Amino acid sequence: MKKHMELRIFLAILFIGLCGILLYSVYSLSEEDGIQSNKRSEIVTEKVKEIVTNKLETTEEGIQFSEKIKYYIILHSPYGSDWNSIIRKVTHFSLYFILASGIYTTLMILGVNKTMRFILTVGACFCFAFADEYHQQFTGRTSSMSDVYLDTFGSLVSTCIWTVISCIGSCIMFAVRKIDSYYK
Repeated sequence: MKKHMELRIFLAILFIGLCGILLYSVYSLSEEDGIQSNKRSEIVTEKVKEIVTNKLETTEEGIQFSEKIKYYIILHSPYGSDWNSIIRKVTHFSLYFILASGIYTTLMILGVNKTMRFILTVGACFCFAFADEYHQQFTGRTSSMSDVYLDTFGSLVSTCIWTVISCIGSCIMFAVRKIDSYYK
């Protein structure tokens, strides 16, 4: 029997709960119509622009960083300097990056092997992203497969990072066990 099973179950339930809160938040935001959603993201966008222009530009390094951000926005915006579009895309990526971290961690706590953790994490994130975009069709908003791809990419990046960390941890544990057995 696995060690500390009660603690594992408690932690798994905790992470499932956190993932559930994140999923509920994403679903609730998708419930908003296009006008409400745009107003909400414009508020966030204005706050980010204010931080970039007012707070960062107090030092030479801050000015340089601020200019890099502005250049990035102009370079990657569909309409030249569309901060709102970039902020929304970064949010999509980030939410699914965090969601994948929670799912991966839950599966790790439950003892699921690395390959299945990877497949289940990315698969679950893709399915939720797809379902969420499909759901948006019924709220008066546009549904976009590019958002599904971006969400899945965020989960894939997160899952790859966690898999590498997990592999490194396994190698370290293997080496420690080998050294322990050598000295016994």
